[in-house]
Amino acid sequence: MTERMQTIPVKEFLENMGLMQYFDMFIIKGFDHEKDIVTLDEDDLDAMLISDPDHRHQILQAAAQYRSSEKYRLLDWLQGKGLEYYYVSFIQSEVTSLNDVRNLTVDENLFDELEITLPGHKKRLRKAVAQLQREERGEPPTEDVLACGRWKKPDTLQDAKFDFLVTDACIYSTKDPSKYHRIEFMIDTGSDVTTIRQEVLDELGLEILGRIHSKGVHGSKTTNLYKAKLLIGNQEMEIEVMGESYDSLGSRVVRHFRHYIDGKHHVWLRGNFCDEDSRLCQTAKHQALHEVPSDKSVITDSLKSAIASKPCSSKFQNNNVAVNGPPCSSTSNKRKRQCSGSEEDGVPSKMSNTYLHVSPDELDT
Repeated sequence: MTERMQTIPVKEFLENMGLMQYFDMFIIKGFDHEKDIVTLDEDDLDAMLISDPDHRHQILQAAAQYRSSEKYRLLDWLQGKGLEYYYVSFIQSEVTSLNDVRNLTVDENLFDELEITLPGHKKRLRKAVAQLQREERGEPPTEDVLACGRWKKPDTLQDAKFDFLVTDACIYSTKDPSKYHRIEFMIDTGSDVTTIRQEVLDELGLEILGRIHSKGVHGSKTTNLYKAKLLIGNQEMEIEVMGESYDSLGSRVVRHFRHYIDGKHHVWLRGNFCDEDSRLCQTAKHQALHEVPSDKSVITDSLKSAIASKPCSSKFQNNNVAVNGPPCSSTSNKRKRQCSGSEEDGVPSKMSNTYLHVSPDELDT
């Protein structure tokens, strides 16, 4: 249906000139959309084997003067929203332009008139009309908020002198997604590794990647490096985790998102960075979980419900103040850690880059 509708402007363009004999060739050669009409040139006519000089002149002259009609701008808009199926209903209801759409009152009466019965399509139209209305008023665009953090002393660091940025996220096993924990993570961009308490690691039964050697100003230790999956909003990431006495998200997670931070809140927005050289690349390049049907990325209903509540609005008005990059919430004295090059305690070794990590003792210094 979509393909047939998008060719209507081409058909009317040729009909007005009495040149419908070329319609099939326009479609066969891919000049099947209204946008193709305004860019027609001599080479395009050659490709369509249109050789009659008068017809060529007539087509090119009409193309140069062609102006997109309001109803086909409406069709293009509906196609962009995945609602082109309802184009005929819009026309029959005398909603024939984007200006008509802006003036709509989106309610059940409108849905009945347009014969829109699917809840998802109703929601899509409601959001699309609201966006048009905001643009008409000159308001900045809004975008979905993935998560809302806050300033506070983390649950695992109640003795800390100052507040940290914290946010809630779910971490779960790559082997068994039914094993998960909803955790209040401290944001620590002075470290590039995610840490969680050892008792949580033990409960999750995470896959061990290898042994790492952690060195800091207060000492060193050898510990396990684990693989897990992290869910922030609807964004799923595969991450590397090590055990500690506190829960934290390091820079390798934080930089995958855009952030807005003020004195009360930390808003997480969809980002455009993907660490291709690490295991931290977001699943399916930032696709929402319902768009990722792979059985390797199955999230149970109980896990979805565990992350359903967020303390602030699900919309964020972008006033060009979002920060591209990690927020400045980090601890100072950093610990370097590096993977051991040999097997230890029956755990295979894993070569990795050098990481920065903060020991729990250093948090109070």
